[in-house]
Amino acid sequence: MPRWKPLPEGADPSVRQLVGQLRRLKDRSGLSMAALEARTTCSRSSWERYLGGRALPSRRAVEDLCRLNGADPVRLLALREVAETVWDASVTTGEDGTDPADGREGATYRGVRRAVFALAVTAAFAGAAVAGVLLGLEPWRKAGATTAPAPVRCDVRSEEGALYAGHSRTWKTTIALGYAEEEVAEAECLLSHHGYDTGRVDGLYDIATRDAARRAQRDAGLVSDGMIGRHTWPVLRQEG
Repeated sequence: MPRWKPLPEGADPSVRQLVGQLRRLKDRSGLSMAALEARTTCSRSSWERYLGGRALPSRRAVEDLCRLNGADPVRLLALREVAETVWDASVTTGEDGTDPADGREGATYRGVRRAVFALAVTAAFAGAAVAGVLLGLEPWRKAGATTAPAPVRCDVRSEEGALYAGHSRTWKTTIALGYAEEEVAEAECLLSHHGYDTGRVDGLYDIATRDAARRAQRDAGLVSDGMIGRHTWPVLRQEG
């Protein structure tokens, strides 16, 4: 297992989530950078930039790495859309979408309005829900699984005046649409405990979870953006 270098200082949580999951897929494949180049449409230099957090992974790279591991790319592509809204870097591409410095592939990564990409992410999840394939790379499920994750247990308890559901003790980790981590299960349990319906409590930050978070934020007088972070966790941890 390679020892990955830390991502650039200040990288957005969505970027860390995306690159971290791609790194796990790369490790799981057992392939070297040279082998990745030979078996995908991306060059070795591109893979080094993507997995090093120096360039936003292209859609093609995400699809290729998922294919090599037998994983469905739907949720990672949706997460990539979220990451793209906060990505700072950009490259110049040719009319055919190729990176002149690479000669093989590339894309233009420019900051755009969050609303546009929020719609794209919503559409991606809605389509997956209709097809019954809200799949992902949850820490508790092997890549390539084709069944929805099992519901998680909510055991909400009070500890020193704060609520905990047994999945995470964070007070500041940012999670949003497209995420699949223990923190999501924790948030879903706490939202449900406070009377905000998240739908199926399964550790997937889907549209129902986002809408529940928005309602909780609105009731608490916070910005109702549906992203749970350092301002929203204290509300969820609050007793009563």
